[in-house]
Amino acid sequence: MRIARRRSASLALAGALLAPAVGADVKPDAGAAARGRLVYVRYCVSCHGSEARGDGPLAQDLKPPVPDLTTLASRHSGQFPFERVERVIELGEPMRGHGTSEMPAWGEAFKRTKGIEAPTPKQAIRNLTQYLWSIQRTDGK
Repeated sequence: MRIARRRSASLALAGALLAPAVGADVKPDAGAAARGRLVYVRYCVSCHGSEARGDGPLAQDLKPPVPDLTTLASRHSGQFPFERVERVIELGEPMRGHGTSEMPAWGEAFKRTKGIEAPTPKQAIRNLTQYLWSIQRTDGK
């Protein structure tokens, strides 16, 4: 029992150390962000728009409104919510009150996709999240 607790504590610590920090002094990985842009253009532009401001060609047909992805950090006290963004991309996000998906899950789609420069769906999601982190606006415009 004692060994299992130590192992759990060690794994939790390792996860915390390996998880990307998103403090003001840490910047997105430029290479991963560039690969993430490929994923974004292929999968996200139709709803979120070419500038990720929620104004893609399908956005007007969707309810609730498509969010501006360039303001994620400003909507979270200046900290980019890296883990939450990864989770929403992978699993989707349920819409309150309707029981359907507000944001569709993309994790499974990335398993069947070539040409996004990611060996696994998790890496595609990580690259996409790095891209979204890299385009955050602080000016509010």
